[in-house]
Amino acid sequence: MELFFPIERALWIAFLVAEALVVARFLQLGLLRRYPFFLGFLTVELVSSLVLARHDLKSRDYAESYRVVTVILILFRFGVAAELYKRICDHFPGIGAFRTGMAAVLSLLAGLIAIFTFFPNLSGTWAFPVGILIVLVRLQYELFAAAFLLTWIFLRFVLSIRQPFRPNVLTHWTLATVYFGAAGAAYLAAQLAGAGTAVYPVNSALLAIQLGCFIAWIVSMRRSGEEIPRFPRLSADQVSAVERYNRELLGRVTSLPAEIAARQAEARDIPLRRARQL
Repeated sequence: MELFFPIERALWIAFLVAEALVVARFLQLGLLRRYPFFLGFLTVELVSSLVLARHDLKSRDYAESYRVVTVILILFRFGVAAELYKRICDHFPGIGAFRTGMAAVLSLLAGLIAIFTFFPNLSGTWAFPVGILIVLVRLQYELFAAAFLLTWIFLRFVLSIRQPFRPNVLTHWTLATVYFGAAGAAYLAAQLAGAGTAVYPVNSALLAIQLGCFIAWIVSMRRSGEEIPRFPRLSADQVSAVERYNRELLGRVTSLPAEIAARQAEARDIPLRRARQL
């Protein structure tokens, strides 16, 4: 385990450098107005990491600073999730109030997934405000990752939407899901492994994954990625096939009332036929 301590330290330094480069890259691309909460979250996390590094881990100053930073980062993480969800819904101008209901249902499902995955003992942790903060810190990463994943499943497979998304939104959506999902998995692994030196490999793996996400954000985000791709044009044969299918479907729907009436009449005649046979 002693090997993981210098590895963790090197990954942490690279993590901070990459985090600063992500902020610089987004500012260079002019994406501040598109992702203000995300850039604010990265900036606060970067500054808070540098500030906390100046205090002794076992000192009271560190504990007080950590508590304040935790509250601020929780608020920014919720802002990042709401910001991304809004950008996803912007692709559907007519979605209206449905976005609120969909967000509530998906958040509830994500919360249930997070709770049943971690299965925390919440009986003695609801003291305000420290206990609630502990619960939020433990569950928020998996909550956000599950919410982003459920949003994709709901739009892609339940509603069967083929709406093209902006490449930057898709990239940010995917990387944010991996980023928060890795943090949630690391918290779960730390709970299963217990305290002590076993935390070092867990932290090293988490830093490596999140460092990869930062590199992907730097490489993948483009200024042109804010444009919606054009719908692919259908060929003449595809248009004819769609029109033929629509005519068949319309004919089928039109004939349904007559078929239903005929079957109802047949059902009424069955008792009379049986009575005559008797």
